[in-house]
Amino acid sequence: MKKIILTVAAVFAMSFANAQDLKSKKGENYLPQSGDWAISFNADGIFEFVGNAFNGDTNNNAPSVDYVRNNSFVGKKFTSDKNAYRVVANLGFGSSTDNNPQGSQGNNNEVKSSGFDLAAGLGKEWRRGNTRLQGFYGADALLTVSSSTTESTLTDSDGEFISSVENKSGLGLGLGVQGFLGAEYFIFPKFAIGAQYTYRVGFDLQGKSETTTKFGTNDSVTADGGKSSSFGLGNVGITSINLTLHF
Repeated sequence: MKKIILTVAAVFAMSFANAQDLKSKKGENYLPQSGDWAISFNADGIFEFVGNAFNGDTNNNAPSVDYVRNNSFVGKKFTSDKNAYRVVANLGFGSSTDNNPQGSQGNNNEVKSSGFDLAAGLGKEWRRGNTRLQGFYGADALLTVSSSTTESTLTDSDGEFISSVENKSGLGLGLGVQGFLGAEYFIFPKFAIGAQYTYRVGFDLQGKSETTTKFGTNDSVTADGGKSSSFGLGNVGITSINLTLHF
């Protein structure tokens, strides 16, 4: 991990030594230009792999802070050298199964969880800077959809069913606007590494939840939960390290 952080720091430091070197030896422009397209993606997995290759630690992670979405992708179309329209897509899927021994009688509580978290949006980006280190800022309008399910099943030491509880969250919908502020450094022509902060303002609706319980051989009983809505400020985050390709 220390090697990765030092390497990233060295890359950013190079921007000051090569501030005016805006073309490669082949005459290729480093910076984006009017008419360019770009795609940006979260590079956590790449840095984790590189870190493991260097030190053999399978638990090595890229520097990051908890973020509201996973697997973020951003597509851009530059209308000038300093402005671009953005399409944002954030995808999060997950499932897990945990077995938890209960008490001295050998009972086992198996907990299965699954869910998804999707977001899509459109935005506008403005850029500042005339060197290979550039800042950018702007705003995105976002639509989010989410849902989750958790099922807990209790069995005895012989694997016989005792009881179960299943909780379904209901469909969550969100509509909001997020401002963003970031920076990226062009390490190669049209290829940059960077990071981005966000701040979201939005209105969220949570659909009716549902809880189903079953004890022994008795019939299952399902109870409906309530709906909810909220207006929120915040959800500050950082997308960790991103890689962006311009073409």
